[in-house]
Amino acid sequence: MSNRQSYILFAIIVVILALAFLIGYALSVGAVTYPEPEPSKWDKRILELDKEALDMAYRTQLQHLFAVWMKDETGQPQRIVNGARQARRAYIESATYLEKREKELER
Repeated sequence: MSNRQSYILFAIIVVILALAFLIGYALSVGAVTYPEPEPSKWDKRILELDKEALDMAYRTQLQHLFAVWMKDETGQPQRIVNGARQARRAYIESATYLEKREKELER
């Protein structure tokens, strides 16, 4: 096999892999939504754990943002401001959902 044939074969393999990746990504974009599980005796405890995990995730994300800033000043402080905004947005959306679940459990 000549060098030219090897390059063509390599290019074909790369294109096939790229197409497979793009198809997989396109199929995963429509994320699967799982139904809520049936009510159980553990729901209140799960809700407590969810709240704790949300707080921990928020703290961890902010620590990560500061650690990145300390390692790389490129685009700072705007990068940390944007990251913190996104973290707050995600926290608020998640906390709102947990609050809704908590009210449903109280019924």
